[in-house]
Amino acid sequence: MTIDFIRVKKHTHFLDPRKNFQETVIESEIRLDPLTKATGRIAHFSDLDFPSVDVAELSNRSLAGGFCPFCPENVETVTPKFPTNLSVEGRFHQGEAVVFPNLSPYDAHSAVTVVSRNHLVPMQDLMPMRLTDAIEASIAYFRAVNQQEKHLGYGLINWNYFPMAGASLLHPHLQVFATDTPGNYLRAEIEASRAYRQDTGQSFWADFLDEEKRLNERYLGDTGNVSWVVNFVPFGFIFDVTAVFREKFSVLDLSHEDVVSFSKGFQPVLRYMQDHHIYSFNLALYPSATPEDDVWVHARISARGSFNSALHATDVGAIRHMYNEPFAMFYPEQVAREMRPLFIFS
Repeated sequence: MTIDFIRVKKHTHFLDPRKNFQETVIESEIRLDPLTKATGRIAHFSDLDFPSVDVAELSNRSLAGGFCPFCPENVETVTPKFPTNLSVEGRFHQGEAVVFPNLSPYDAHSAVTVVSRNHLVPMQDLMPMRLTDAIEASIAYFRAVNQQEKHLGYGLINWNYFPMAGASLLHPHLQVFATDTPGNYLRAEIEASRAYRQDTGQSFWADFLDEEKRLNERYLGDTGNVSWVVNFVPFGFIFDVTAVFREKFSVLDLSHEDVVSFSKGFQPVLRYMQDHHIYSFNLALYPSATPEDDVWVHARISARGSFNSALHATDVGAIRHMYNEPFAMFYPEQVAREMRPLFIFS
């Protein structure tokens, strides 16, 4: 078994009315994920630029009712508290971040991490310290769950940043939950990683990073123990970037230096999105439950936008939603070429 980046090129022929009905050939691609072998499509190629969004006006509309439960004047009085066996104080705090139980839980252990005291936090204000505090406060919650349960399961952290990514509240917050049900995609990664180990005796993740660095088509750079790669098969229609925490399996394995390195590496991804007027993203961490799962902790950032901003058209259509096949409009290799210079730190 090897690390393969398989592309199947397709060509469509038609008489194009834009060219006086001359015969035209349009190319598209079907790609296979190098780990899971799931397919994704790249087509309808476009320029990577979007109209500007007035996030301040969006923030004003979000506060039209005059109340946000995550703002500092409300969060300590209207959000629930953990039982004392999880937290004596009832919540977990670090810097501006605060973690409390989710009123609409996703699992037995389900929480929300408010990232900032500010209601509106545009991308330029998602500074490393804020991100580090939010992630480490979430890990403190997972550690408490682990101490109570004597087993964490999968410590999942995800983020819907701004409404285009599915946020119901504009105030930035993470969804965090500990579960024995990792979800379909992470389960597929675990099964494929174990199969790769059984077949080769090697870690897929180590070989994957070695191959991405050798090819240098999508590899962006390293920040400390974290390696950054533009995904060969994006989940979103714009681009995805993955950060791999080398030789770390559980979220409880992540050191302070690991989290700081991730928060630092996130900055050029945010700058790239700002440069192209992308204002929304999803973030998810994919950990192992035990080293036997053989998945290194990795975070995936998926840029979100609209196919038609005038119509507020969602970027998830039938191909993605009904066939569970990703569809992207931009070559990951082009995104990597443009983003890579931002990963040069002084």
